[in-house]
Amino acid sequence: MSQSSPCSPLKSNTGMHTNHMKDTHNNFNNSLLYDQKEKLIQSIKKIKHEIDECYEAENDAFVGALEVENRFEQIEREIRAEFQNLHRFLNEEEEMDLERLRKERDRRAKIFKEREKKIATQGRDLERAIETLNCKLREDDSPKLLKEIKALLKRCEVNFIRPPTIDSEICSGQFVGPIQYRIWKHMKTSLYPNISTLTFDLETAHPLLTLSAESTSVIFEEDKEVPKENPEERNPKCFHYYYCVMGSEGFTHGRHYWEVEVKDKTAWRVGVARADVQRGEMDSTSTLNGLWTLSLRNGSITACTHPKATQVRSSALLARIGIFLDCDNEEVSFYNAVTMMPLFSFYMGTVLVPIYPFYNPCDKDEGKNCAPLTIFHPTL
Repeated sequence: MSQSSPCSPLKSNTGMHTNHMKDTHNNFNNSLLYDQKEKLIQSIKKIKHEIDECYEAENDAFVGALEVENRFEQIEREIRAEFQNLHRFLNEEEEMDLERLRKERDRRAKIFKEREKKIATQGRDLERAIETLNCKLREDDSPKLLKEIKALLKRCEVNFIRPPTIDSEICSGQFVGPIQYRIWKHMKTSLYPNISTLTFDLETAHPLLTLSAESTSVIFEEDKEVPKENPEERNPKCFHYYYCVMGSEGFTHGRHYWEVEVKDKTAWRVGVARADVQRGEMDSTSTLNGLWTLSLRNGSITACTHPKATQVRSSALLARIGIFLDCDNEEVSFYNAVTMMPLFSFYMGTVLVPIYPFYNPCDKDEGKNCAPLTIFHPTL
């Protein structure tokens, strides 16, 4: 007993210590587990947020694809409408030509039928004369018959009078000829947009630019003598920093097309600009400041987009630029005017002021860029 009694309290203390350690460990594990579960919950919330963004992006992508598809369908309808107009025009021209041919055929047929009728009438008269004479031959001979035969011969003197010959030669040139050229001349009067016969606005030209007498050609002259002017008295329409000039006519609606000759030039810039575009130095000469232009510099053609220019691919050195301004669709497009291959298109957005043609022949590039910039007026 004396040996076992001291051991009982010792055993009891050890058990209490062990239980305390278990409780502390359990509390620690519960706390850590709670923290980790909170992180799981936050992670789930984050992923749900990402899923929401993903669904939103997916919906935006669907809507965007639908809008693009609708836009292509709209353009397809426009193309079909334009060709339907061409088909309608060609069908009308074809019908007019065929109607002209039918009328001439009917006229000729009527003339031949009338000639045939006259010949047939004479033939019947001749046959009746023969029949009358044969009847007399079958009568009995008598002095009276002799007298009647003399009178009958005189009465039956019928001669065939050949009607005038009718020209039966029909030349295709009267109806066909250079039919494509003729149709094109007719079509030219109904083209929309027709090629605009534009000119430069002398008031807007930089002082070092010289315009032709017709205001259709412009060159840069570095050594040109210009009078000094007071900045306060400067014409507000005149470009005084960049070597630019505007067109004389601005547009607010409709579709317009013109061409600019850039052959033999090593630098140029053409397109359109807002009526209120700055005439002095600009922080940007791109779409940001109301300029929608194509530019040639160092053998490279670029579209002057914002915030940086866009390279324009062209398989050939451009001799003439075609510019198509569609005010109703708020677009301006550029073409190789020789091949009519598209080069680049800008969406301008809503512009509340007139849009003017814009030209910059650029400096002489150490004598390599002396050719003029010319508004091209095609003749047919």
